[in-house]
Amino acid sequence: MHSSLKFDTRRLRAICAASRSAMLAIVLLVVCASPGLAQPKKVFTLDDISDLIKNGVRPNRIAQLVEEYGVGFELDDRALQRLKQDGANETVLLAVKQMSARYIEEKQRTRRQQEEASRKREEEAKRSLEQKRRQAKVPEPARKTEDVTKPKGTTATLRSPEAAGRVVNLRNVMSTEAGKVSGEVVNNSKQTLRDVRLQMLYSWRWKDEYHPGKDDPGMAIYHVLKQDIPPGQTVRFGYEPSPPFAPREDGHFDISVKIVGFAEVFEADAPR
Repeated sequence: MHSSLKFDTRRLRAICAASRSAMLAIVLLVVCASPGLAQPKKVFTLDDISDLIKNGVRPNRIAQLVEEYGVGFELDDRALQRLKQDGANETVLLAVKQMSARYIEEKQRTRRQQEEASRKREEEAKRSLEQKRRQAKVPEPARKTEDVTKPKGTTATLRSPEAAGRVVNLRNVMSTEAGKVSGEVVNNSKQTLRDVRLQMLYSWRWKDEYHPGKDDPGMAIYHVLKQDIPPGQTVRFGYEPSPPFAPREDGHFDISVKIVGFAEVFEADAPR
């Protein structure tokens, strides 16, 4: 009687083990074969393969599933040792090794694609920054004809900006964070200068040039000196925006000044 009971217990255990293996194989087949459940494909983890081995799924079937769906891990020494301890044979190990190499290759390809996308974003940000810088250089508006009260016996002659360097120039130009600009205008000619026109260009420089903001405060301001400048003399000038610029932490102004127009005054009888 004891012998019969022992035999029945062994047979029951064998039947249960076979049932577990069969159920696991059926579940895998259903998951892998169902179009609705297989989107997206789920690659096998190390634990998945270990469970298949421990539940008695045939090595050829494990290898087939691994080759079909791939793996999501690298077959390093630790993973290889674990599979061997769980009972993986050469067929399973070869399939896992091949799919692991493919996983590494895909991972490297994805990283390269991400790096390329990041590089393109940086180049696009640079191009956008350069475009904003060019737009910040506001072109000089057409000079308006101004009525100048001419002293008796004199005439006013306009000179082009290209000739400004030979006739008049700037010296000791300084600026502050609040936007205040000062300096000196030097008359290098033998005639009196009038209506010297200055351009103050406020170019905004973002602190993070790769991620510029949308509220670029760059501008160009024009300022006309009211006083005449005798030959060889120097006149100080100053300009202060109202209200002064408030401090900002996201960038700063680069301020430049240049002469964009003036008039020379000749005596009526003097040779030119």
